[in-house]
Amino acid sequence: MVHNDTLNPAAKAPADSSAPQLKSIRATGVWEGSMTTRVESRGFTFRIDEPEVVGGTDQSPTPMQYVVGAVNGCVTVVIETVAAERGIPIDAIDTFSHAHQDVRGFNGTADVSPHFTDFTLTIGLSTPVPEAELDGFKREVEKRCPAINLVRDAGVAFELIWQVSPAQAQQ
Repeated sequence: MVHNDTLNPAAKAPADSSAPQLKSIRATGVWEGSMTTRVESRGFTFRIDEPEVVGGTDQSPTPMQYVVGAVNGCVTVVIETVAAERGIPIDAIDTFSHAHQDVRGFNGTADVSPHFTDFTLTIGLSTPVPEAELDGFKREVEKRCPAINLVRDAGVAFELIWQVSPAQAQQ
């Protein structure tokens, strides 16, 4: 079993490509009071907070807002990676996520899951490649995006909407 702390596309695959190649992702969190946590990961620091109405300071996104944003960031990385592998030029990528949570699960007032009930991800992609030629590309992006699969594997109703437009001519 191979363990990698960083993603190295130049690294050679082991002779047995069926052997797991695990990448470690680590973070530490320190409670700062008032529903605020300072998180450090790979030398970066960010805060997680809650709105004042539930006891936070409303100075940072909530944990679930970070999850929603992480899906946007992850799919963008996968789109760029798969496009480069396939030689698909990309002019622009825009993402929009919208998820719902039944807060009764978190509040303990109903026997429902505290995570998302549904999640819609809209991807705006600008490329000179006609949309009719992108079906395999889209399937590959969905298959390889860890965040999309994490949400789907949690049993969340997940909808992915692609909005492909022609790349703007450079003047």
